[in-house]
Amino acid sequence: MSEGPGVTALAVVGLDPERPRTIDRRVVALAVPAVGALVADPLLGVVDTAVAGRVSTAALGALGLSVALLSAGTWVFNFLVYGTTSAVARAVGAGDPVAAGRRIVHAAVVATGIGVVVAALLLVGAPTLVRAADAVPELVPPAVDYLRVRAVGLPFLLLAMVGHGAFRGVGDTRTPLLVVVLANVVNATLNVVLVVYGGFGLAGIAWATVAAEVLAVLVFAVLLRRLDLDLAGHGLPDRAALKELLVVSRDIVLRTGGLLLGLLLVASAAARIGVVTAAAHQVLYQVFLLSSFLLDALAVAGQAIVGGALGRGDTALALATARRLVRWGIGAGLAVGALLAALGGVVPGLLTQDPTVLAAAGAAWLVAALVQVPGGIAFVLDGVLMGAEDWAYLRTWTVLAAVSAGAAALLVAAGGGGLVALWWCVVGLMVVRAGALLHRVARPRWLPADAVPATAGPTTGTTPG
Repeated sequence: MSEGPGVTALAVVGLDPERPRTIDRRVVALAVPAVGALVADPLLGVVDTAVAGRVSTAALGALGLSVALLSAGTWVFNFLVYGTTSAVARAVGAGDPVAAGRRIVHAAVVATGIGVVVAALLLVGAPTLVRAADAVPELVPPAVDYLRVRAVGLPFLLLAMVGHGAFRGVGDTRTPLLVVVLANVVNATLNVVLVVYGGFGLAGIAWATVAAEVLAVLVFAVLLRRLDLDLAGHGLPDRAALKELLVVSRDIVLRTGGLLLGLLLVASAAARIGVVTAAAHQVLYQVFLLSSFLLDALAVAGQAIVGGALGRGDTALALATARRLVRWGIGAGLAVGALLAALGGVVPGLLTQDPTVLAAAGAAWLVAALVQVPGGIAFVLDGVLMGAEDWAYLRTWTVLAAVSAGAAALLVAAGGGGLVALWWCVVGLMVVRAGALLHRVARPRWLPADAVPATAGPTTGTTPG
């Protein structure tokens, strides 16, 4: 996208020429704390892993299995973060603190209800779940104990998602950062007290995590009351409110589930090729996940800014933010990709010392670095369209791109291909997503029908909403 058409488009919709710089400052102010909050969560897992390693090999293995099972189940509830962020941003942008407070309360009610039901199911079904994972007998008792303790904290885990979404929606990413840092400190401290000195083993690690989750919810609840939002007297969500939440949750679950399925199919294809390929793919995939934190933070900023802008009818800001974030996505993708390319001789060695795995990962390293460029665009525009509540479009194109890439990866494995070809499939996944999202930004049907003047079409290449 060239500078000329972008500036012309912004002039057509009445944008102040200084606004791009204002957007940049706002993006940085939101994204930097969001990076910290996103990184803090896996750090909690690092502490738990280190402590479990001091307990026993069985405890460490059981922790890995249990966390994998919990992660596989709880991603479904990400709509509590994304949906709350967009709805609150829209309401705050429209100057409607009652609607913002009502959405937070209703999301909290839904989170509590779901959390209690899922917790009860996990308490009863933990042994069946662990055995269904085909765990060796030594891992079953500690894994079951861990899952049952973590079940107690599930309602609080989901409520914390609502808290994150609420503060993101009001354009505050510093408070979630402070909350997760506090939760990490409490978790680490209790790990030392309960496990290292108390001898409570894996159950002690689980209780430390639950305590951190409870504390996070309590802090969120106290700080939410300090916001200028009307949180009182909303009661239970009615049928219309529940329907809205269910539609959003359906689209987000299908979007995220489709993406995870596509990536799972790529991993499955790597496993079909061989042990070394599977191990090398895991090295590349972990680096890919780590790099996603920066890009996710930009998506958080985009969702908050676009949601608030559309809430107050500032379509010029919504369009300007989308177009500036394309530049941010390209720039961040190029920067991260270049950094990874430069560190190709260092980073894989931090994750494995097996020379055959290092050689396989090294052969595909530049392709994995390249994926960051379309990935940067896809991540940030995900945030833009979430802020615009364009859930159905996100769902459809994410699922199509991910499943197509996964199917291509399986064909690569069947045809005797290797890791390089598999990661070209991941590049293809991100290119399709980025292309679909760029098309949506260029033809912004997520705006009100009269948002883009008809004269903007020939000048900018866009059409009215």
